[in-house]
Amino acid sequence: MKKLLRSFTTFDLVIIALLAACAIASKPFVRLLTQMLTGTLIPAGAVAGVFYMLWIVLACSITKKRGTAILMGIVQSLLVVVFDMLGNMGLGNLLVYIVPGIILELGMLLFPRYVSSIFSGFTAGMLANVTGSFLKGLVFMRLPLAPLLISLGLAAISGGLGGVIGYKLYALIAAINRPKEPPLNR
Repeated sequence: MKKLLRSFTTFDLVIIALLAACAIASKPFVRLLTQMLTGTLIPAGAVAGVFYMLWIVLACSITKKRGTAILMGIVQSLLVVVFDMLGNMGLGNLLVYIVPGIILELGMLLFPRYVSSIFSGFTAGMLANVTGSFLKGLVFMRLPLAPLLISLGLAAISGGLGGVIGYKLYALIAAINRPKEPPLNR
C-alpha cells in the first residue's frame, strides 16, 4: 500500500478524496430517484451508474495513475462507514466500493494509457458498475438469474455512459486549463 501511495502527489490524493466525497454525498439523492423508477427488483445502482461512475472515471482521468480506482473505493467505503451510511448491507458495503475499483484497474491493464479516451472511459465505467451490480444483485439481494442478467445489462450501459460523461468532463476541464496560444501577428 505504501508503494502505491508514493506514486500519488498531494494534488492527486486531494482530487481522489474530493471526488469520492462528491460521489458519496450525491448517492442518497440519486438512489431515491432511481428507486422510484426501478422499483425493488433491479438494484438502483444498475441504472444510476450513469451518475455513480462519472466520479471514478473523472478521478482516473485527472490523475492518470493506476491505482486511482482502488483508492477511490477505499475512500468511499471509509466515508460510508464514518458517516453511518451502511444501509441494509452493513460492512458488506465495503466490498461494493472496493471490488469494483479493483476490477476497473484490472480492465485498464488492457489500455496502456489508462483512462485516456472515450472508449477506455466507457470500459472503466462499465466494468466498475457491472461489478458493483453483480455483487449487490447476487450476494446481497440474491436475485434470480433473469432479473440479475437484466440488472447487469442495465449496469453495463449506464456505467459505460457514466464513464463517457466522466471522461468528457475531464476533457472539458483540460481544455479550459490549456494555455491559450498567442494570436499570430500578420
